[in-house]
Amino acid sequence: MSGADEMILAGSRPNPSDPISALHKRVSFVLLIDSFVLFMIANNFVSPVLALIPAIVGGIIWFMYRSKADWAYWFAPLVMGLVSGLFCIFLFIMVYALFVGSGGSWLIMITLLIGWATFSSIRFIRIHFHPVYKMGYSGHSVHNEGIQLDPNEMLAACPTCLAVLAVNPLLLSPDDSCPHCESPLVTRNYEEE
Repeated sequence: MSGADEMILAGSRPNPSDPISALHKRVSFVLLIDSFVLFMIANNFVSPVLALIPAIVGGIIWFMYRSKADWAYWFAPLVMGLVSGLFCIFLFIMVYALFVGSGGSWLIMITLLIGWATFSSIRFIRIHFHPVYKMGYSGHSVHNEGIQLDPNEMLAACPTCLAVLAVNPLLLSPDDSCPHCESPLVTRNYEEE
């Protein structure tokens, strides 16, 4: 690491690329897959020509989101939310079929897969509400916002509400709490003996 002026997301491996850019690539890939899923679902209910409409719209949103166009920022979670909603409907149908007793072990596997896809899509939607991701998407950096950090301070996110805070990690204790949500910043599990 080159110094205290870099922000490393907790739990991420240090690498030469920007962690926000790596996250943006993953979200873009999920958006592409969700657009394809939307096309496949539409293809089952309408003619293939009409199913091309959501495919083309999804492709445009994906391309512009990948290029970090301002207007595409909220359309991406909208597409992911639509697909997540469809996944939830399918998940409820699958769970109902499991309780009724129809299907077999393949239905359990499909139910788990649909549940995982629903959970993952919702996690990627939540990323869009994080202020650091919003700033990274728009090309701003936390360091360009005029934030002056004292020596030994760093930017960190509250583990509960994800508020960006300036903290001195050497002075943190389990008694310290977030000024926004009042949750502890350090869990008792990590308390030194």
